[in-house]
Amino acid sequence: MEKISPKEFTSKILNGAAMGIVVGLIPNAIFGEIFKALSSYNEFFAMMQQNVATISFTVPVLVGMFTALQFKFSGVEAASLMGATFIGGGSAKFVDGAWELHGTGDLINIMIIAAVSVTAIRWYNNRVANLGIVIIPIVGAMIPGLIGMLTLPYVGYVTTGLGALIENFTTLQPLMMTILIAISFALIIVTPLSSVAIAYAISLSGLASGAANVGIVATLFTLAYGSSKVNKKGTTFALFFAGPKMLMPNFLGNPIMILPIFINSIVTGIAGYIFKIQGTTASAGFGLTGLAGPINAYSFMTGSPIINIGILLIQYLVVPLGIAIVTHTVFTKMGLYKDEIFTFAGENK
Repeated sequence: MEKISPKEFTSKILNGAAMGIVVGLIPNAIFGEIFKALSSYNEFFAMMQQNVATISFTVPVLVGMFTALQFKFSGVEAASLMGATFIGGGSAKFVDGAWELHGTGDLINIMIIAAVSVTAIRWYNNRVANLGIVIIPIVGAMIPGLIGMLTLPYVGYVTTGLGALIENFTTLQPLMMTILIAISFALIIVTPLSSVAIAYAISLSGLASGAANVGIVATLFTLAYGSSKVNKKGTTFALFFAGPKMLMPNFLGNPIMILPIFINSIVTGIAGYIFKIQGTTASAGFGLTGLAGPINAYSFMTGSPIINIGILLIQYLVVPLGIAIVTHTVFTKMGLYKDEIFTFAGENK
């Protein structure tokens, strides 16, 4: 196999993870809340809700598949990598004598095990061709999968530790709390960390939950506006369903993106405090995905429905988009970064 640099290797792992997340989560992001609302009227919609939710369970496998495509693996190599990421993700757990599926797994661990599996498969490099179908699943799936099972609890401490830090913010003065939580989730949503897992770990609710949502929306519009400059309309449109993690490789490869996201999240956080945007633990960490953020915020509002809808439009559209336009325009003219840093790796897909 051809030699690749550590930077290129990391980029391929990140791009594989981003594509796996996009494909695995878009169906549920688009239809999940709709089918949930309609499920009480007809069992068919309940079945469809289960359908799209089940697709999200395939994220670890899809990350493995897209990573395999990045490295141009053969069928056996790809299947082995997919097996490793599925095991390492931790979404399948053996509980009371039965296997259970729990969410999409730990994305950080999935990516670590993907890197381990890819390294092992590339090291083997089909040394004994006739035994490849026997050796590759062992070297590329079983052993990395075992490593993933061992590292999963420790990798989980990253989420737990960050959650504990954010939990401290909830004890601060409301305005400061809102701003800090908005900033935290604005940055978390574009990393391998799970915003939903952190929200559940510390039981975010009320104003804190609203702050988490508006922070994510700040990142979404910052990335979407940048994407609109270099990507096709479909790619930018997909961001509103797949979420900011779709451009995770771009963010991790270009830390300068922190600057516009940071500013946007501060402004949207302040707006969230002014408008008293609230939410629940279940809605925290989703932002605009499935409209979970604005729908739950509306349920906490009182007074005129028209005014409330107007507030939501300002909070979830006008403010984050307006600040995104201003920051992007200013920073590109200053030469701090170029439009190209928002180019999606899977733009031709």
